[in-house]
Amino acid sequence: MGESYMSKIRKDFLWGGAIAANQAEGAHRRDERGLSTADIQPFIPGADPTDLHFNNMDSETYEKYKHGTYYFPKRQGVHFYERYREYIDALADMHVKTLRLSISWSRIFPNGDDTGPNEQGLAFYDRLFRYMKEKNIEPIVTIFHYEMPLNLVEQYGGWTNRKLIDYFVKYGQTVLQRYHQTVKYWIIINQINLVHKEAFASLGILKDKVDHYEQAQFQAVHHQFVASAKITEFGHKLNPSLQMGMMLADTLTAPYSCEPADVELNFRRNRMQYFYSDVLIRGEYPEYALTYFEDHDIQLEITESEKELLRNNTADFLAVSYYWSNTVKASENTMDPNSTVKNPHLKANRWGWSINASGLYLCMSKYWDRYHVPMMVAENGLGFKDVLTADNKVHDDYRIEYHQEHIAALKEAIREGADVFAYCTWAPFDIISAGTAEMSKRYGFIYVDYDDEGNGSGQFHFKDSFYWYKQVIDSNGEDLHKNTND
Repeated sequence: MGESYMSKIRKDFLWGGAIAANQAEGAHRRDERGLSTADIQPFIPGADPTDLHFNNMDSETYEKYKHGTYYFPKRQGVHFYERYREYIDALADMHVKTLRLSISWSRIFPNGDDTGPNEQGLAFYDRLFRYMKEKNIEPIVTIFHYEMPLNLVEQYGGWTNRKLIDYFVKYGQTVLQRYHQTVKYWIIINQINLVHKEAFASLGILKDKVDHYEQAQFQAVHHQFVASAKITEFGHKLNPSLQMGMMLADTLTAPYSCEPADVELNFRRNRMQYFYSDVLIRGEYPEYALTYFEDHDIQLEITESEKELLRNNTADFLAVSYYWSNTVKASENTMDPNSTVKNPHLKANRWGWSINASGLYLCMSKYWDRYHVPMMVAENGLGFKDVLTADNKVHDDYRIEYHQEHIAALKEAIREGADVFAYCTWAPFDIISAGTAEMSKRYGFIYVDYDDEGNGSGQFHFKDSFYWYKQVIDSNGEDLHKNTND
């Protein structure tokens, strides 16, 4: 069969995990940090687990959450801010090579439009990155991961306002200047294409405050494109060895059937998902997107100087998050990315996320064929309701099976030529859920003893998957089998 999988995976491959500051750090008012959008996401007991109530917000809901008497889990996270050494030590015990994490924008610029940065916030990341280096864990840093200063929503209308470009660039330049000798890999904006699901978390838009919601979303994304190019330009001039990346959430779909209408809708839908990486990797707005905007009465303000900026400052690598796959049916679905049909051949978890390992092989192969830039899996995992036994064990064969199948699929893409340099599971230890603010939706290899209301000892318990993933890392992905002695 030719070369083995082992010989195809880089010897310096980065096996690790990924977290976000807003889901892990907590300490929401510590050391002069300001309030962020994540801090007003409530936990709603008994809510439909498939209802992502925080994604598309209007003013009434915003005020209800901001001033309501809810429990806000992301304000305490899993106490990573105070306990980061314990978490890093546990990851080092698992032999991880990398941890993808984010910097809290409101910890560095509490209001977003501050004249200068918060030195206490910067000092925290000094300590964190220094300790990671001591433990030989390579940081991969996301500059903006779903937590913008709340003031930027209230005073400026979020990313719809061009002023956000300058505020974000100032923040990005500040952290690059501070950490460029410690951090090599940078992802500027988390899942920049997932605006249809994260219009508030990513863009800070209150939908009743704009006349044309879809146009406002794409204009806001354009401002993120421009800011990304400016930060990429700054990073490359500051330190040519820096790797400045962009990130997609894989939302590519499959046609529900071979009915020509299903095939055509699927093609059109997927092309509009490539749009974001086409701009940031190829450096220009593609004709199909301009046609889509014309057909949907979307008129964007794009200057010639911004076009030139995008052309000259493209991303060095592509980061991809992959969780599930869906299909589209012309008789039921539209071009709206939220409009999909479940694949009847796939099983799903209780949150409605279908399991399809071959989809990781397909998407990474498609992105490689299209762009030929280095890639990383920035997130991959599935939430489960774990059971902690009386002897403090978690027997999570279901998690091991999920990652076995997905890593095998990734290895096949690598075997066929895809240049992949990292695989980061979401998340290596249990953290607060992004979509539902639950703690009981667990992804980690390390059980963290907090519940949905923040109660618990905070103790760590290594799940069966912890020992399995350590084995995968030590073998550089060659040994995916479960050791029955674990």
